[in-house]
Amino acid sequence: MRGTRDGERGQVAVYAVLLFPMLMLVLALVLAVGTIEGLRTRLRAQLDMAALTATQALDPAALAAGEPPRLQAGEAERLAREYLARNLAATGDVLVASPSEIAAAAEVVISNEPGTDPITGAPNTAPTVSIEISAPARIPLLGLVGIGPVVTLTIDGSAAART
Repeated sequence: MRGTRDGERGQVAVYAVLLFPMLMLVLALVLAVGTIEGLRTRLRAQLDMAALTATQALDPAALAAGEPPRLQAGEAERLAREYLARNLAATGDVLVASPSEIAAAAEVVISNEPGTDPITGAPNTAPTVSIEISAPARIPLLGLVGIGPVVTLTIDGSAAART
């Protein structure tokens, strides 16, 4: 007997059997959170691009008269929803709802007056397009840790028309 104790045989195996599943759950949760944050970043960029595109709907009559820039509210909202749906289509099959459904349900606010943005709460001094979406996404790794595989990400963003 070279230093082994009969009462301690197999303890490492017991620890490995007990800890391995816990470590795998933690790893799955870390990967799921990383996936969610990556998706949130992509969605925010797509939303910002849709808002920025919508700021192109400037009123040509106001510009021709030398007035400060103003957004045509109907056209700006149409552009925001159209480009949001197009941008969300690039997300792939991660989203549970279709891109057009998410874009149609989005809250789009067109503001031509200086003040506080009703969606983001930021002060605005220029004509602004603000958008807020709720995007349900399927994250399969969440099922491994006992959480429902669908999470809803609520994201907002805005863009201002500058001269």
